[in-house]
Amino acid sequence: MREETVCLLVLIFLICYHSIYKNNDENNDGKSFLKIAFYAMGHVILDLITVITVNNLSVVPEWLNKILHVAFFCFGVLFIMEFLDYVIKLTMPYKLLKAYRRIKLLPVAVIIFLSFILPIEYVEGRGTNYSYGPLLFACYGLFAVYCITAMVLVLVNFKSLDKRIRLAVLPTITLMAVMVSVQAVVPELLITGASVTFVCIGLFVTVDDPVSAYLEQALWDNATGVRNKNSFEKQMSALEKKYQNKQLSIGFVICDLNGLKLINDNYGHAEGDKLIKAAAKVLLENLQNAYNVYRIGGDEFAVIYISPNDEEVKAEIENVRTACDNYKGIPIKLSIAMGYASGTSSSSGFMEIYSHADSLMYENKSEIKKLYPEFYR
Repeated sequence: MREETVCLLVLIFLICYHSIYKNNDENNDGKSFLKIAFYAMGHVILDLITVITVNNLSVVPEWLNKILHVAFFCFGVLFIMEFLDYVIKLTMPYKLLKAYRRIKLLPVAVIIFLSFILPIEYVEGRGTNYSYGPLLFACYGLFAVYCITAMVLVLVNFKSLDKRIRLAVLPTITLMAVMVSVQAVVPELLITGASVTFVCIGLFVTVDDPVSAYLEQALWDNATGVRNKNSFEKQMSALEKKYQNKQLSIGFVICDLNGLKLINDNYGHAEGDKLIKAAAKVLLENLQNAYNVYRIGGDEFAVIYISPNDEEVKAEIENVRTACDNYKGIPIKLSIAMGYASGTSSSSGFMEIYSHADSLMYENKSEIKKLYPEFYR
């Protein structure tokens, strides 16, 4: 029972981690993982229970032993059923997924029906008793059909799948198929619990990817919901490296809030925070063709455009100014000084384009200062 106990503890940890740290995650991959892990945990729990009941046949009623074993088989089928649902979602059109979901519980009903017809045998092994017989092999056959279907879908769509998904799905299907095949040949091994646990670990590391999740959090500004200076510098470095010997058209919009000191001094820093959040919201909503928006300082933002259309960018900047004029909910007028410059990586360096945009922003700031001197009193 040590194997099943370890598997159960691992699954509890994975489910708790996901529930606590990713409970607001709208990622469907994450929801699929949670379902798969729950079914795996049900299978492992019943694995533990049936190990006890099958070794105490003189005490446990036969009908109870059979019910527990049927539930054990059903959770195994539910697990592979949800795994196939995940693979179909990745590889096939939504219509097919919708059709599959209408009938995906049918195999469980078939297992329950077959339990009234096919017997379960209990064999005394060298180390433990174990279940055997036609019903068990019907479940193995169903499991094999699901595994083969999932593997075919992945292989057919292999090139179109994200590398992260390929690393998660194909090895786990292979591992699952091998372990269940070994279990069918040597039933005393009782390794199906370990099989489903290894699959969950594989999906957790690649789909949930907790390490990448923590690294990703370090690239976001939690106050405004835009990316931060670390993210901006990392992105700039990546773009320069990627297009070192190629021509890339890039544009920068450099933004600076007006009146932050005024609002902090007269209304408090809480209202100043509202001003910063309002600016981030307006930039996100109106610079729709931007590659990303970054908060690079207390009241400073930078926006990257890849292959920009200058006229479209200028129109979006005007939309920002209009949105600022119409913005309500803060004590002073929302005002953002902005400068835009574009160029190619071959004609000038990225930082040269950035510096030009920064200079234009300061020119715009001087113009605003003349129009609204109250911002700087």
